[in-house]
Amino acid sequence: MKFNQKKRLYIPLIFGLLLLLIGGTYLVYAAMTAQDEKHNYFQVGDVETKIFEEHFEEDMTEIAKDISVRKEVRIENVGTIKQFIRVMVLPEVKGTITGDPDQRQLLPLVAGNQIVYNEMSNNWADGGDGYYYYLRAVNPKAKTDYLFTSVKLADNLADRYHNAEFSIYLKVEAINCAEFAYRDAWWQGNTPGDGDPLKTIDETLDDLVEN
Repeated sequence: MKFNQKKRLYIPLIFGLLLLLIGGTYLVYAAMTAQDEKHNYFQVGDVETKIFEEHFEEDMTEIAKDISVRKEVRIENVGTIKQFIRVMVLPEVKGTITGDPDQRQLLPLVAGNQIVYNEMSNNWADGGDGYYYYLRAVNPKAKTDYLFTSVKLADNLADRYHNAEFSIYLKVEAINCAEFAYRDAWWQGNTPGDGDPLKTIDETLDDLVEN
């Protein structure tokens, strides 16, 4: 059976490694620690997370347009203290260069337009700064809700995406729940103003901080 390539455009699917790999359970962020002073003793708690995922179709090597690929991703707190978590999702497409098939060039792939993350939990919020923020404090050994459960490439992708390499990377950051810690670490100590998508996120997290 023959298919019209313009209707059935396939892209090799690669879930690769940047700061961490989406595929299995991998250590993501262990650089940041939380410090809390009590009774004149200095107690140090570890802030550490890993990607926890299930039900990825690991044998898949290519993906058609407008077809959802099951991919369930959430983050687990494997540290010793409660923490706030944010995640940057970085889709990447490398297409061939006309006249030089051995070289690759990056092609645009815009979330919500050319790629869709399906069934994101209401406990995740888009900060408008490239990150999705989890609107809950995550206890040690606990997991977030799913960041998304599947991904889909839009049907309007141009033919130049045919036979391109498609990857998705995650950058995960965690911070302790001490007052002002997330503002200092993530927003250079600034408090978001009116009209900023981060304002609602800030108000939600501020209610959850531990003094």
